[in-house]
Amino acid sequence: MQHQISVWDDRHTNPRYISGRRDVIILPYQRRTRREIRTIPQVKDLSGGIQKSTKGIMDTFNAYMKQKYGPLQVDDDCDRRMAEAGHRRLSEDWKERLDMTLTTDELHHAVTKGGGNKALCTDGIGADFFKVNWETLKEDMSELFSTIFFERKATEQQKRGVIVCIPKTAKPIYPTDFRPITLLNTDCKIMTRILANLIRPALVELLILSQHCGVLGKSIFDAVATVRDAIPYAETASIPVCVLSLDFEEAFDKISHNNL
Repeated sequence: MQHQISVWDDRHTNPRYISGRRDVIILPYQRRTRREIRTIPQVKDLSGGIQKSTKGIMDTFNAYMKQKYGPLQVDDDCDRRMAEAGHRRLSEDWKERLDMTLTTDELHHAVTKGGGNKALCTDGIGADFFKVNWETLKEDMSELFSTIFFERKATEQQKRGVIVCIPKTAKPIYPTDFRPITLLNTDCKIMTRILANLIRPALVELLILSQHCGVLGKSIFDAVATVRDAIPYAETASIPVCVLSLDFEEAFDKISHNNL
């Protein structure tokens, strides 16, 4: 009886046939390691030149990031007037609450809220480590995050992030073909959750009624629903209406980060 066996081989680019008692067909297969898949082989710099060396690729992305996220020149007077437009102040009750000591329950809620299977940063410690060892670490963690919160102090390692460029197209060649994502240390993520949980209830007093995103009890889809419901209502009531929907491209990149 003759047999045909398909063998994956990454050393050949064409099928190879072996004669013998059993016919063996070696099919072409090029294995790509995880490192090869994650490596950017080449990129076009801002002047249109092709960069293939590690240094050239790094310099290209460095120049692109500086251009994209560098400081923006903002008129100080316009910036001041924008900050004062519709400005509201927190009540004294909220100020006292935000200045209260960080509780263990607030810290535990921030630790358990994050999901697992997240990419790690330079410290190599994931959220599961804090969850599993909570009873052992809770006192040390309370002291650590209270120091960060009240003394406004964090080490350079805690503030450091790693930028990973995720391809947006099948064959990326320009820096714009990649989506930069910053991997942060887990303790930094926990601290941001603590701040978000403290500030979110107070946003109801600070933001205008038409603000939906980030406000408790509201959803960004409420704005879409409002526009959707306004059109048939205007048609039924014979009321003239003009709907203007604006979507700012890369809005966050065009804001002066120094003034946020």
